[in-house]
Amino acid sequence: MPELPEVEAVRRQLVALILDRTVERVRVHRRDVVRDPRGRRQGRLAGEQLGVDRVIRSIDRRGKQLIIEFDDDRGLVIRLGMSGRIESGDAKRRRSVPLHRHVAWTIAGGSDRPAIRMEFIDPRRFGGVHLFEGSEDRDQRVLRNLGPEATLIDGKALGERLKGSRRAIKAVLLDQQVLAGIGNIYADESLFRSGIRPDRPAVDLSALELERLARSIRTTLGLAIDAGGTTLRDHRLPDGSAGTFGSGHLAYGRSGQPCTRCQRPMTACVVAGRSTTWCESCQA
Repeated sequence: MPELPEVEAVRRQLVALILDRTVERVRVHRRDVVRDPRGRRQGRLAGEQLGVDRVIRSIDRRGKQLIIEFDDDRGLVIRLGMSGRIESGDAKRRRSVPLHRHVAWTIAGGSDRPAIRMEFIDPRRFGGVHLFEGSEDRDQRVLRNLGPEATLIDGKALGERLKGSRRAIKAVLLDQQVLAGIGNIYADESLFRSGIRPDRPAVDLSALELERLARSIRTTLGLAIDAGGTTLRDHRLPDGSAGTFGSGHLAYGRSGQPCTRCQRPMTACVVAGRSTTWCESCQA
């Protein structure tokens, strides 16, 4: 599932490709993946709602959500869900149509650059495209349940978000209303770097441990963003390249392998219904 680093890596490629360019046309191949401003998955969509004849003014991100805003203040939030991705390329280049392509935009070219195709592809359809009418509609409706950005969190703010929760710390980190952007991969990685076991009650963490965890979150996410994220199966950047952070995983997916610190076998368990890998010796 794409998490914050994967979405941020996608965002950075799209900025270089399509920012300040005009949407020429759009085709919706599967209507039920697009929610209009009233939250409906059926009914007619006007081209301008999806950006036709509008300039792409900004490409941002909140947590795992990709945000594209047009010059009329309207825009769309793309949620990649479990298997979604964005593909891009030369709009005039002939190729086979990708499976599970649900929405396709054509971005106008110019004298020195080709028109670009941008496609939302999602085999499992847990993601979707959510339209908004302006920044207030976006923030108060589409993004209203998101906590603060995980890339900016510090120990004090993290402690305030925990609010004395007795849930396992990993379960809290996975809660997007507490902290936006962390999923299974980066929860395991951040907890390993901070030396905190994933099943500890969040309320038991000291101020020093909270600061250490917040620093580990920021460091882990920064490294993963620079590597283009982690490609396990579905994640690809718009140009088709894979994220390479997986080769540097210290915890996630390493059950039974030697800990990179103490060389003891890594332990597997289930926390908050999610597979979890950690070191019984190095994480307390």
